[in-house]
Amino acid sequence: MAVPDFQSLMLPLLKFSADGKEHTMQEAREGLAEIMGLTQEDLEERLPSGRQSTFANRVAWAKVYLTQAGVLESPKRGKFHISDRGRKVLTEGPDRNTATLTTTIVY
Repeated sequence: MAVPDFQSLMLPLLKFSADGKEHTMQEAREGLAEIMGLTQEDLEERLPSGRQSTFANRVAWAKVYLTQAGVLESPKRGKFHISDRGRKVLTEGPDRNTATLTTTIVY
């Protein structure tokens, strides 16, 4: 399996954080890699710069956009958790369609 784009990681990341606990990005990467069924080869894929793994980069961007949308919160450096708005988004839908999630959290 190829490394999913950051949009495809948004809903799984939001669901991962639905336990209400504070998480680190390392925990998120490990959890999402398992959920997405990524292989070690997938996880070792690097960006063209070679400085960061493609997967770590895409998880980070998914978190950035979810935080900007107000569905995740970062109460302190290196930690994040789901917000009340994030719980509401998960309760009311979206379906599995990334476009629906993006539309739901942006508007």
